[in-house]
Amino acid sequence: MLKLDHLVINTRFDTDAAQRTFEQLGFTVTPRGYHTLGSLNHAIVFDDHYLELIGLPADGKTVRQEIVSSPLGADGLVFRTYDPAATFDTLRRAGFDATPPQTFSRPVEPHGDARFATVRLKPGQLDGGRVYFCQHLTPELVFRSEWQSHSNGAEGLSALHLIDVAPEPYVQLGEIEAGFGLVYWTRADFYAHFGTVAQYVAAHGPRYAAITVRTPAWRSVGESADAAGFPTDIEVQRALVALPRFDTLLEFTP
Repeated sequence: MLKLDHLVINTRFDTDAAQRTFEQLGFTVTPRGYHTLGSLNHAIVFDDHYLELIGLPADGKTVRQEIVSSPLGADGLVFRTYDPAATFDTLRRAGFDATPPQTFSRPVEPHGDARFATVRLKPGQLDGGRVYFCQHLTPELVFRSEWQSHSNGAEGLSALHLIDVAPEPYVQLGEIEAGFGLVYWTRADFYAHFGTVAQYVAAHGPRYAAITVRTPAWRSVGESADAAGFPTDIEVQRALVALPRFDTLLEFTP
């Protein structure tokens, strides 16, 4: 059973703006972290998973090619692993081309270094975005209580929406644990489901396009987003908010 670890929004060299955007929307955003791989990040942390805003230093002095070559916006789907070596072997036996486990870290001041081990699927096997598996070697430095409550009432991520992506390779990875799911759309059906805000998602090939966030305060989130100038559509049971600068939609639902 696959368990969601986190979703990733690629901000490239615009991480400052991404941080401001998510704070405007009422999320608690962690202090900036600096990976030993060269990237930087912020996290929006829930009980047992999170949304990562990843990017690179704006001065361009550090370039992590994986980030530069990936699409702007929602582009990462990360599942939890408790045994990276076993995950690597399982993926290889299933016919996937994966990278051997890689360890890296980032300081979490003043508590210590958050350490991770990842196994990544090499590009070209799953359409839409990057897929990998992450083990938290120091989960207490990521899932900290001071970061897990949000003024917008957000309780977690419940869906990643994909456009023009074949489901079969994802299904071959395994069944996803209840509470989170992948939703597959044709471009036409995506426009029909997301209405006027769908125009803010670029119409390039197979892609990750929208993220659903659970919150009982979905209506007030939509009202706040609208007041802040984000393209917004508030419906009977959800609020849709476009982030044009990051080529991504957010769907807030109860």
